[in-house]
Amino acid sequence: MTGHGASFQALQICAVACLGAMLPAAPAFAQRAEENVNTQSSDAFGRAVGNDRSGLYSSFEVRGFNPSEAGNVRMQGLYFDLIDLISARLIQGNTIRVGLAAQRYPFPAPTGLVDYDLALPQDQASLSVEVDSGGTQIEGPGINVNFKLPLQGKRLGIAGGFAGREGLRNEGGRHHFRTYSGLLAFRPGSDSEFLLFTGKIFQLSDEARPTYFPAGLNLPPQLPRNLFFGLDWTERDNILTTSGLIARFGLGGGFRVEAGLFDSRRSTAAFADLMLGVAPDGQFANRLAVASQGDKERSVSGEARLIREWHTGQLSHRLTASLRGRSKDRLFGGSRRLSLGPGSVFDTHDKWLEPAYTLDPKNEDRVRQIAAGLAYSMFVPGRASLDIGISRQRYTKTIDFADAALPDPVVRDRPLLWNVSASYALTPKLILFGGMSRGQEDAVVAPDIATNRAEAPPAIRTRQVEAGLRYALTPHLGMVVGAFSIAKPYFNLDPAQRYRQLGTLTNRGIELSLTGQLAPGLSLVGGMLLLDPRIGGEAVDSKLIGMRPVGQVRRRIAANLEWRSRGGKGPLSFDLAVESVSSRMANAANTLSAPPRSSVDLGARYRFDWGHNKFVLRPQIHNLFNSYGWNVTPSGGFTYTGRRYLALGLLGDF
Repeated sequence: MTGHGASFQALQICAVACLGAMLPAAPAFAQRAEENVNTQSSDAFGRAVGNDRSGLYSSFEVRGFNPSEAGNVRMQGLYFDLIDLISARLIQGNTIRVGLAAQRYPFPAPTGLVDYDLALPQDQASLSVEVDSGGTQIEGPGINVNFKLPLQGKRLGIAGGFAGREGLRNEGGRHHFRTYSGLLAFRPGSDSEFLLFTGKIFQLSDEARPTYFPAGLNLPPQLPRNLFFGLDWTERDNILTTSGLIARFGLGGGFRVEAGLFDSRRSTAAFADLMLGVAPDGQFANRLAVASQGDKERSVSGEARLIREWHTGQLSHRLTASLRGRSKDRLFGGSRRLSLGPGSVFDTHDKWLEPAYTLDPKNEDRVRQIAAGLAYSMFVPGRASLDIGISRQRYTKTIDFADAALPDPVVRDRPLLWNVSASYALTPKLILFGGMSRGQEDAVVAPDIATNRAEAPPAIRTRQVEAGLRYALTPHLGMVVGAFSIAKPYFNLDPAQRYRQLGTLTNRGIELSLTGQLAPGLSLVGGMLLLDPRIGGEAVDSKLIGMRPVGQVRRRIAANLEWRSRGGKGPLSFDLAVESVSSRMANAANTLSAPPRSSVDLGARYRFDWGHNKFVLRPQIHNLFNSYGWNVTPSGGFTYTGRRYLALGLLGDF
């Protein structure tokens, strides 16, 4: 047994022993036993609650783009420049805000927002513990612990938790994961709140999974899942830290202040394992390992708002003056591309010995950005709304290359950004909505296969137009239909494998959400996206690349259906999750596509009491029909989906 595994099992035994001692304790306010992403989703555009998620979109993909990489993240509604992941023990969940859900939201981003909710202490103490045997991506034991402890009723409280997992990824590589968090909440009055928090994630000694780049017009061969075909010397370490302070308080006269200051950091020692020119029989032209050590990234960001709210008759008004900004510093580059030669994807890792190499010095990337804005929102309950926002940005990006022969570029931009949206209720059941926005966001950094790996382009301009309707089919079942068009510069690899702007990408789409209660105890969160992504510009006109972007789906269907006994109040429930995606272009020339894929997950919950404590037993079968599918990265790399897997979890609220 490895040191990681032994220490983790000792942690589990200790936790279980402590819980056993706590069983006769006084009743506590249930925290996680009644978590349910299906019943807590108001639309099908994306919601995460605890370990479960529903909807079309996630924090990594909205309308064909990645909102987290673009910088379109909020924490408790405030601007936050997130580097990577947030400790799941720190947050209660997140919500994707697009279309109607983004209205009455100051300064929305054209490509959608991801809004994180902190796990806050309540007025009663609670301890939630979950042990499970694995999830959709990782097979292996895990433990999650969350606590919430009031110190002076609602006035002062602390919350936090820790989690860990030891297991194997879909590709067979080892996975060692630890995370912890802590939060202090101070509420001196009914209209004031101060939150101080921190969370950390450790992903240590993870072996890099292989990524397969096909040769010609053929797909890679299907590989046995859960067997490791990577390199045993490509271990990766990733340490992520998120800290922050949030303050909200009233000033009287309808004025209030909301402010947040956040610190997001990442320290990485990484490898990439790339197999180039993979033929259908598994032979490949070259194996490329990319080694990088000492990559560091830190962003200090935040927002301060002065808000005035007032009423005139039935009209509710809100005026928001905002100042937000970030200071972001990166150490990148200096990596070494190790060409290991031809071989087969089925070769064992002991064939590929680690060559001797040295790394080059790091480059420095600095971004300084500040924005001042004013937003007005008008709302008539049940009738209409109007939102208008405008902001002036001051953006500066400088790169200091370690190679003295290269010029050090400086980019400055002073865009004027704006948004306008409105909704109107034609009838009590039917609401029309629409909007336009102009924004600025980060471009995605260059992928591992690029010759300029990890280089980040300057911020880009984006624009969006959208319109749609929301219709109440029944008092408990709602439908949203919307259409949108988003345009932004398109960055990807050119034939020389350099990552640069190749044109303009326009994503036009139609999205459908059907959410609510079909019958007592039977709930549905279902959505469909029809997307028409097209690239325009000189690279397409000259046939350098095709008109379709690599890796983007043209159709996605996601549905979560749950039935709970006794009309939604019984102890037993069954849930079904279905996802289906269309084929995707797999190379820049648009001559190869990955086939469509679908997956079905089946699960159940059984809720029961033991003493004064509440428990939930949760069995799940992931990928019920054991379908084999391919994921495609924007640079044309293939990885495969996971096998059928039975997971069992037990959650207790103490």
